[in-house]
Amino acid sequence: MGINRHSLEAVRTVSVSGGQIELRCYRPHCDEAADRVPLLLTHGGPGGSSVGLYDALHPLADRRPTIFYDQLGSYASPADLSPEQMTLKRFATEPLRILDQLRMPRAHVFGHSWGGAVMTQFCLDHPDRVKALLLSSPLLSTQRWIADCNQLTKNIQLELGGSVHLEEEFERRHFCRSARASDQDALRCERERGNHKLYTQMWGPSEFQHHGMLSDLDLFPGFKDLSNPTLLICGEFDTATPQTMQDARSAIGECAQLEVLKDAGHKTYIDRNQAFVELINDFLIQLD
Repeated sequence: MGINRHSLEAVRTVSVSGGQIELRCYRPHCDEAADRVPLLLTHGGPGGSSVGLYDALHPLADRRPTIFYDQLGSYASPADLSPEQMTLKRFATEPLRILDQLRMPRAHVFGHSWGGAVMTQFCLDHPDRVKALLLSSPLLSTQRWIADCNQLTKNIQLELGGSVHLEEEFERRHFCRSARASDQDALRCERERGNHKLYTQMWGPSEFQHHGMLSDLDLFPGFKDLSNPTLLICGEFDTATPQTMQDARSAIGECAQLEVLKDAGHKTYIDRNQAFVELINDFLIQLD
């Protein structure tokens, strides 16, 4: 195993409305890399954790200062949120508080799944603080997500009939397709860190069943206002479907590009880990 070309420089807390969030700051050993525009990353859920993102994406910290943070109410940032705090707008204030505390004028920002919604809203609210927007299998519209998942589950039922255990088959095909023991162990650890109460309150009982507070989430109307370089990534079999991601790319316009990773589900950064890391590094190095 190779030695990381970066170190954990600091673990900090940042005060936000409703509590404190934890972030972990990594710095490359190479001075040239350390001088590059930082990358700020957050997780999906709601209620996930960026610890799993670091486990998969730590090579990114070899190339530039990299900050992973857990959203309020998540694993390393525990809090009991009121319904008034469970809004996209409030979650999208957290990156601003982080950049202000770290005295970073701008950063590349990355969000996976629900975290993609958070970072998109942050970019819309504060475009001057964003160098580039990276969206990994993002939630961009709840109604589109549910419609896409309904079609995916319908396809499974038509193919396999009514006796199939739908949720298990859905996860095998569309959530994480890798059957490697190490990848399944990583996925299990991610789930153990999740705040399932918050996930259920804000989303619902499963990826394809929404009964939560995000019914009206729809970022498509704001895409015309995005001008920051934007990278959309999804898997070939993702719940954030290639067609919806193509619609998003078209709505954003010339500043956006889409990459679809073959034989990957929603956990693209697990299913196609090396290709995922290379894709992000190649995209960002063009902007430095």
